[in-house]
Amino acid sequence: MPDPGKVTAGLRAWTANHDPHVRAAVELLIWHGYWPRRADFAKACIRTYGGESFIMWQDAAEFAASAPGCSASERNVLRVAVAVGSDEYGLSRMGTAHAGAIMGDFAEALGVTSLGGAAERG
Repeated sequence: MPDPGKVTAGLRAWTANHDPHVRAAVELLIWHGYWPRRADFAKACIRTYGGESFIMWQDAAEFAASAPGCSASERNVLRVAVAVGSDEYGLSRMGTAHAGAIMGDFAEALGVTSLGGAAERG
């Protein structure tokens, strides 16, 4: 089993100066806690070099497609993180009006009245 503290530290070292969408995706996985602890996920999807740990988004997408031994919600957290981290929908390149509309609709679909990313929730 990977050391969750080391995985988290390595991922945060990687995202410290990275694009916001990558930071957000990684923070979602860290907040959720399940995926950074999974040895098979770490082996298949995370590479470490020089104190930084990188998520290979394509490998993570393929892993999420099968994601053995996890619940539907665990799989969906990974799928959302992969979509955000790999910028699947081009969200990082949208203007504030479009981004705001998407955020509002996404929150509404989830029944959320207060927005706040995983990093905010600690």
